[in-house]
Amino acid sequence: MNFNELIAPALAARLAERGITEASPIQAESLPHTLQGRDLIGRARTGTGKTLAFALPIIQGLEPSRERSRLPRAIVVAPTRELARQVAAEFEQTGRELTVLTVYGGAAYGPQETALRRGVDVVVGTPGRLIDHLERGNLDLQEVKYAVLDEADEMLSVGFADAIETILKTTPEGRQTLLFSATLTPEIRRLSNKYLNDPLVVDMVGEGKSQAAQTVEHLKVRVGRSRTRVLADLLTVYNPEKAIVFTRTKRETDELALELIHRGFEAEALHGDLAQNQRERALGSFRSGRTSILVATDVAARGLDIPEVDLVVQYHLPQDPESYVHRSGRTGRAGRAGTAIIMYGDREQRDINGLERVTGVRFTERPLPTPREVQEASAHASSEMLRRVDAEAAAGFMEQAEALLEEMGAEALARALAKISGVTEPQAPASLLSGEEGQTTLILHGERLSIARAVALLARHSDVDSRKLGKVRQWRGGAVADVPTQYVAALMKASPLDGEIGVEVAQELPELFEQPTRERRDGGRSFGDRGGRRFENEGDFRSGRSGGSRGRSAGGRSGRGGGRFESRDSGSRGGSRSGGRSNSDRFGNDRGGSRSTGRSGGRDFSDREFKG
Repeated sequence: MNFNELIAPALAARLAERGITEASPIQAESLPHTLQGRDLIGRARTGTGKTLAFALPIIQGLEPSRERSRLPRAIVVAPTRELARQVAAEFEQTGRELTVLTVYGGAAYGPQETALRRGVDVVVGTPGRLIDHLERGNLDLQEVKYAVLDEADEMLSVGFADAIETILKTTPEGRQTLLFSATLTPEIRRLSNKYLNDPLVVDMVGEGKSQAAQTVEHLKVRVGRSRTRVLADLLTVYNPEKAIVFTRTKRETDELALELIHRGFEAEALHGDLAQNQRERALGSFRSGRTSILVATDVAARGLDIPEVDLVVQYHLPQDPESYVHRSGRTGRAGRAGTAIIMYGDREQRDINGLERVTGVRFTERPLPTPREVQEASAHASSEMLRRVDAEAAAGFMEQAEALLEEMGAEALARALAKISGVTEPQAPASLLSGEEGQTTLILHGERLSIARAVALLARHSDVDSRKLGKVRQWRGGAVADVPTQYVAALMKASPLDGEIGVEVAQELPELFEQPTRERRDGGRSFGDRGGRRFENEGDFRSGRSGGSRGRSAGGRSGRGGGRFESRDSGSRGGSRSGGRSNSDRFGNDRGGSRSTGRSGGRDFSDREFKG
């Protein structure tokens, strides 16, 4: 549906100047009701135009005013300063006659207080700073006609329930309230029952459907201990125009960004401990294309609308399914295609399954990039860089280039491409099964070759301690094994092992068998060969490291083995059996203590902002 059928002609014309003529589904479904003053709960996937869906009714409904010291007539509450700034920019661009003020932590109070005294029409801010201005007497919300909670589920999840309720209580009861969220949690429903008046629910996701963006390809990559190596290989192979890598902690964000820089990537770190000018510089560099990789905490998972992001990598599993939905939603925006990759460890398959159940996403397994893939992608990228060099700029190098070609032939150009790619020495070998450096993956050819016999053959013919072997997996024609690189030469020389088992260095993996599994009593899984020896992790040999006796499998934590991403309606399954209050989280997993849910965090406003 076109905007000229939904909103005032002058407003539609202003959007058309920006090339925006057709309403997105959430806009088309909500605008006819919100323009009539109806309270609304809007649920839509990220990147589908929620900002305009709530901004347009406000812009069309407010009469421009130049009265000094006027009180704000609209307030928008957002979880992060980046999202607040982005929402304010939309108001300023589309509602040019309105005075818009953005308030958030990390910025000086003085200019914000001055603007409030002069008079504003719309205030956009984070919960903590809004509460500050209310307590200082700078902000009076008695004239508010419109109240918007943007990304409400995120604000509630990080402990801002009390702050939001305080803000809403200071506004008139007759206001129009619009609540937008990517997920509809019980907390959202409680809040809407208390503060919204007979709201219309516009749900563009629905139950039982994928909550993530439909234009995104969702991939999973199983990794070992060399996560950084695998990440670098993925970034090389996909060669994204813009990519966001999500991490768990601020420290990890800084360290990973530095490591990527050392590996030749243009990367910036973004997290809540950075000063505002540092955050703006990092985002500005990313938006402009000077930096192609942003390494971030969840502070970037909300509200950053950068359409050109074509790859999102989650360095670890997210804390909850909602985080996955919002992280992956940074790509595939505005109808564009995108790729979201989640990196997971051997013991996290159960959590991946739970994540699929809750979000409706179906992950496709992506094999680790092979050395050949990485090398070809790197060479192609370097070739494209050479082609983009202006001929006049290269003219001054022509004489030396001709001399090198005469002396070295095509090898001169090959060395130049290697140097551009950041490759100055042969790449260290790494496992094709786990990405672990110092391990070389070998293919053993022999029908009906068991894991136990493969391990025995490798140990006997190379004198390698079996505890130093990596993973061993079976395939139709034998076995695949990770061997410390220093033992590979001896094994190749001894091939065929026992006169019948051929050995070759794997360039790519054959199709591997999934080993038979059975549930243990504690909810975990055990794997084994015919001899009864247990190996963990779907048939992977880990040299006697059996996790069964440790009692720490994913299943052992929750009583029924549901994984940490169990669906919400699992209730307290797997929780305490003692008859007392269950300490299970909302995914049915035992927290193992009396930890608070985090809601009380909203009472402590020393930081005044969610920092990610």
